[in-house]
Amino acid sequence: MIDKLNGRRMGMEANGSSRRQGYQWDTTSRMTNTFIANGPDKNEDIIKSIEYGLYAKKMGGGSVNPASGSFNFAVDEGYIIRNGEICEPVRGASLIGKGSDIIMDIDMVGQNLETAQGMCGASSGSIPTDVGQPLIRVSSITVGGR
Repeated sequence: MIDKLNGRRMGMEANGSSRRQGYQWDTTSRMTNTFIANGPDKNEDIIKSIEYGLYAKKMGGGSVNPASGSFNFAVDEGYIIRNGEICEPVRGASLIGKGSDIIMDIDMVGQNLETAQGMCGASSGSIPTDVGQPLIRVSSITVGGR
């Protein structure tokens, strides 16, 4: 994603990714549609493959440091997985990591891609974005909370 200003700084061509909330905001490179495509794995096989983990059914708000890729996101609805079974709900969980590391730790991808509209907030205001993914298994991620 390269806008004209950062393209000049990096010696690269702009690719039309500059967006802003309105005319009173400066433009900057922003995401538009971000999703993970369907994969080969059956959702029930993904759950059955997990000895102990967290099933994050619904994600909440969070933040990303654009310079480092580090993030934290709240889990609005989550459950403990034990021996391949979805068990009791958890409250107050958050997922913490670095985007480039987490992408490399995805080792199973389900077949139920769902998309939704989210918001991307930055120095150029809040802009609607489309996001989505099927059920995925991440081999390792930091889970915070109680």
